[in-house]
Amino acid sequence: MIYTCTTNPSLDYFITIPSIERGKNNRCDMEMFDAGGKGVNVSIVLNNFRIPSVCLGFLGGFTKDYFLSFIRNYPNIQPLFTSIKDNTRINIKIMDEQYETSINAKGPHITDDEFIKFKSRLSNIFSDDIFVLSGNIEDEIKDRMIELVHELSKEDVKIVLDTDRDILDRCLDTKLFAVKLNKNNLAGDDLKECAKKMIDQNVGYVLYSAPHKSSYIFTKDASYKCKNLKDSLVNTTGSADSMVAGFLYGIIRGADCGECFRYANAASLATCMSNDLGSKEKIEEVYKTIEIGDC
Repeated sequence: MIYTCTTNPSLDYFITIPSIERGKNNRCDMEMFDAGGKGVNVSIVLNNFRIPSVCLGFLGGFTKDYFLSFIRNYPNIQPLFTSIKDNTRINIKIMDEQYETSINAKGPHITDDEFIKFKSRLSNIFSDDIFVLSGNIEDEIKDRMIELVHELSKEDVKIVLDTDRDILDRCLDTKLFAVKLNKNNLAGDDLKECAKKMIDQNVGYVLYSAPHKSSYIFTKDASYKCKNLKDSLVNTTGSADSMVAGFLYGIIRGADCGECFRYANAASLATCMSNDLGSKEKIEEVYKTIEIGDC
């Protein structure tokens, strides 16, 4: 089973607007709500692949039920969120003719009792299950999440991390199945040197992507590069999470590294070319166009 974890999910409010005039009233052309969070996005794309997963994290307040109403639309996602007292945050995503602008709320406080209940949700996770930890982790629970990663790794759970650099670095002393990097958590380091360091410290796969640019995958025995397509890109929201889902789809199918990388890029680009997260049909269509090479 695949478990995805988003400790600070959000109810995302999307609006499109021709242009924003500061200091004046602005009217949007379109508005919609959706369930947001990096781990949630991974589960949704896996659902599109018809791969089941369990969604973990914290939900509470007046936004909780509305958030869950979106998740229950996906038959292959089992929501197993921990109820909390504070409100799940609302993030605002503004798209105009030139830019994608996000206004992200800080998020709720997690109590000690709430975190203990969250950990109990993992009592049935077994060796060779996959645990995906995505997104930034609140400072108040960061140490406990790092401890949890170590505990799960000792149980031979396959750990996939797509989170901030501090957590990545503090988890390199344990076995990690895969790490997803981007320009933010690369922290100015040279990509190849950083990937080599992580692989030498027992990371199985290191993925890297940046919207509109090349993506890479590194393992102990191979490394590949894909020059991403630049045409027909609608939005980049969720593209990195789609890459993680596409990679895991390849892993579940027993594909080799190169094939997993092709599915990772196909899923990422399918999302970039869509108004929503990439569908299986769109991913399969884009997959045929993906070309990878050694790097």
